[in-house]
Amino acid sequence: MEQVSTFEMLPDEMILHVCQYLRGAEILYSIFNLNSRLNSTITNFCQHVNLQYTTYKQFKLVALEIVPQISGLIRSFVFNARWENFMFNTQSSIFSHLKLSLLFPQLYTLILINFVGAQSNLFLDKITDFFQLVKLDIRNCQFDNSTDSLKKVLAANNNRLKSILFDDDSTEFVLTSTNDVEAVSYPNIEELTMSIKTDKTLGSLFILVPNITRLHVDVEESLSASKKTLENIPILVHLKYFRLRSFDTQWSLDEITRILSKMPFLQRLTLNLSTEDKHFTNGKKFNEVLPSSLIAIHLFIMYYLSTSGSETDTILSTWPSYIRVIRLLHESNRYGVIHTVPCDLSSMFIPAYEASSILTSSIYTRNVECLKICGKQFLLDIHLIVQHFHQIRTLTIGPSYRLRAIQVAPNLDCLKIDLGSLKMVLDDVSTCELLQKRVVQLKITNIQDVDSIPLDIIAQKFNNLRDLSLWVEKPTVFIDSLTLTVLSMWKDKNLRSFYIKGSLTDEAAKNVSEWLMNHSHLDDEDSFLVEYDAKWITVWYQ
Repeated sequence: MEQVSTFEMLPDEMILHVCQYLRGAEILYSIFNLNSRLNSTITNFCQHVNLQYTTYKQFKLVALEIVPQISGLIRSFVFNARWENFMFNTQSSIFSHLKLSLLFPQLYTLILINFVGAQSNLFLDKITDFFQLVKLDIRNCQFDNSTDSLKKVLAANNNRLKSILFDDDSTEFVLTSTNDVEAVSYPNIEELTMSIKTDKTLGSLFILVPNITRLHVDVEESLSASKKTLENIPILVHLKYFRLRSFDTQWSLDEITRILSKMPFLQRLTLNLSTEDKHFTNGKKFNEVLPSSLIAIHLFIMYYLSTSGSETDTILSTWPSYIRVIRLLHESNRYGVIHTVPCDLSSMFIPAYEASSILTSSIYTRNVECLKICGKQFLLDIHLIVQHFHQIRTLTIGPSYRLRAIQVAPNLDCLKIDLGSLKMVLDDVSTCELLQKRVVQLKITNIQDVDSIPLDIIAQKFNNLRDLSLWVEKPTVFIDSLTLTVLSMWKDKNLRSFYIKGSLTDEAAKNVSEWLMNHSHLDDEDSFLVEYDAKWITVWYQ
């Protein structure tokens, strides 16, 4: 008689409660095929599959044995570039001999992570003939930043995609100006989130997506060139929701006016910008340029005015009562922030000098998941700001948001930090105690000298660490010894994987698996995978 475990006898509600504390791949690895009732209970986890954050042993079983059994149910799938060689070149893998569209006939959302350069374009060639796939979510991927590269993404899956989202860590596209004669459009695209280098190419972007309904754009710099480039651009008649975010440049009200003139039926507008234009902070003038169709507006505008005085003192009085705004002041009275209430932003960029100005329990912080704090700051400033953001998942602290001095995500279990800042954190007892209890993924950037990394302290203090990434920036520095040191220091710890960016010597790179086994405790019987590609060594074990 087959023995039934106590776990299998638990009611569905209790099993689902247990599943809340596990990742999707862990659930499939632990529960799938115990019995038909449990398979039915975890159906939702079979429809949305993410194999991130697994051990190599778990990944092999789920990817090679379980995914082929449930592939017809899968509605969303996360694909990490670091898995590609294993999944497509392993002899027994179904991925090596079956077209992806046949393997995942019900796929609706595909999430791509960590693709770089030519690998990105080659994988796009595999995204074809999916009849259900309409959403592409691209994270930490570095495509070629040209217009042609963007066009290839927009045209993926035989022009069937409707929604394409690039996250903040992905490619910032440098689009070329497009003449009407050359214009190519992708009317299939209804939702797009992406970054472009300058506002000069906004017109080119508008031409590419004539039927867009939701457009979120990050612009690196404004060249005040939008007037000329937008003159002959058709209006976006379907656009209902537009978000413009730009931190490192100053915008004028005239520039925003020209952009909004191409959106006559806009219903929701979100602006998170900086300005030195006094007209931008004048509510009466700003209200005059808004489309009459607008029903919701969310602003978070950082401003710097050349003079202080009556003009700055009367800023709030210029705004109409139906657009409720709050002003956060710097002591000089020239710097400040104007934001609407509510301010429904999922991400926010805020100067450290506003630490004492933020309203307690203010509703404008309620939906913020990504917060960037800029300018000179102290730990007290950071605490005063962060205490108001209860839903925060990503925190970036540094003199410039691009430095990403500290990034914590999600729920403080992942820390991305440059080496200099990490050393300061390690010296701050209270901060270090908090992080070492929570952080399971540690990513250290801007490493110039491998001997300067306090690996012994990291191994000692970050007891819950499961994944470690190291960015060695100098191409002349070899990472052979660093790789072996990490293996040695975490030999008896619970590390799941580590990734090091840098150059291996020819001896190590020739056969990296054999080299590791000859110089470390790893051997043929260990369940591990090692790859060296595009100046990244990946070691995945357990």
